[in-house]
Amino acid sequence: MREMVNKRNGWSGYPGIMVFGCSLGATHAANLYFRRPDLFDRLLALSGIYTAEYGFGSYMDDVVYQNSPIHYLGGMPLTHPYIPLYNRKKAIICAGQGAWELPKSTRELEGILRSKGIDAWVDYWGYDCSHEWYWWFKQTAYFVLFLLKND
Repeated sequence: MREMVNKRNGWSGYPGIMVFGCSLGATHAANLYFRRPDLFDRLLALSGIYTAEYGFGSYMDDVVYQNSPIHYLGGMPLTHPYIPLYNRKKAIICAGQGAWELPKSTRELEGILRSKGIDAWVDYWGYDCSHEWYWWFKQTAYFVLFLLKND
């Protein structure tokens, strides 16, 4: 992807790659980012569910575990080499608290990130913020500027 971006834009170097998604797309984006911080530089996850328990209940095997950020991040040792890598990148995870939103797993993920010393901006929008494209459009417009800014 980086090679294509460089070629099409006449660039050289190492352009970053952002993963982004809403709802189930947020779940997939977060899973990609947390599993492969060597490939992805930014994360914007809106209204995701970050545990495989939502679809699999109490069933767990290696494949389910490796695709359930709450589980594999929760089990990650504090000395894991990915932790400093996450902290050199930018991640924003947001959940609304209104109709059809399920912020419980976002809160659980936030607690795990804090306990591991992983810096991420976890934000909760109000009780009027429902699981709808209208809100994701507003959130994207708000958050993407922070992700694109070089600090």
